[in-house]
Order: sequence, then structure tokens, then C-alpha cells
Amino acid sequence: MTSTTRQLMVAMMMTGLIGTGRPVVAASVDAPAVGRVRSTNALIGRVLKEASDRSQAFRRLVEIINASDGTVYVEEGKCGQGVRACLVTVTMAGANRNLWVKVDTGAADVDLMGSIGHELQHAIEVLSDRTVTSGPTMYFFYLKKGSRSQTGTFETRAAVEAGEAVRSEVRKDRPRAEAR
Repeated sequence: MTSTTRQLMVAMMMTGLIGTGRPVVAASVDAPAVGRVRSTNALIGRVLKEASDRSQAFRRLVEIINASDGTVYVEEGKCGQGVRACLVTVTMAGANRNLWVKVDTGAADVDLMGSIGHELQHAIEVLSDRTVTSGPTMYFFYLKKGSRSQTGTFETRAAVEAGEAVRSEVRKDRPRAEAR
């Protein structure tokens, strides 16, 4: 079996495993959406709103996604490989794409906002290529566009910079009670 065939099989299996979870619906009343970036989890919804309020970089990421054909669902979950957040897959819904991000909500803090910003940049990268419509096509997209870490995750410089920009801006915009 060639390396490419093995990688395709792993990507297809991962997509199948991901697809077996509970369906995610549009943001509920107690989990506010930020345009096409949304969650069914109230805590994550509040984090999305707070990050958007406190970071121009985060707002810019959301604006780009809002102008796209994609909706990004940010939901609670574990990613493994020592990362707090990950872009899991992309699916089609008619002419639109749905992208699924998992985040570890251990603490609703600056790092969580930055991690979500990092994954929103990955979502933008995927949305920039209309041919990326499934988990396997996303996997091959990142084989070409990203670099592989020692743990096997894909990374791009733009996503690292986006996460750092969000963290930096949120830290500078601390509410008065936090700053004491």
C-alpha cells in the first residue's frame, strides 16, 4: 500500500468517525452566534462574542467568514496531540460548506479566544479553495498548503499569527476588574 493510499484511507476513516457524533444545529438562544461563526454551547457562544468585542483581529476573521459560503460551528471537544482547538472537517449543505471546530473549554480565557481565532484562520484557508468540500479534500489541501508538526497536526504560519494577534489584542483590552 502506497503512502498516499494509506493517508487517504486514514482521512476517510477520520471523516467517518467525526460524522458519527450528534448533529450540530444553528446557535441556540442562549449561545449567541457571531454571524456565520456559531456554537450550540452557551459558554463558547459567550467566548465568541467577547473575543469579537475585544479583538479587531477576531472581528476581521469573522467578517471574512461572513462573506464566504461557509458556516463555522465551534463546539466543545477534545482534539488530542496536545492542542486546545482543531479544525475537524468540512461538509456540504446545499451550496454552502459547514466547517467543524472542536475546542477544549477548560477555561474561558485569553488562550481559548486565541485558539479559536487560530482555527478561524484555518477555516478561512479552507474556504478560500472551493474544491475543499469534505474531510479527505481538506486533508489533501493541508498536505499541499500546511506544514506537519512532530505530532502529525497540520499548521500554517497565518493561523499561528492570527491566534497570536487575537491573544495580544484581548490582553490589551482587559476589562477594568481583570486588570486589578
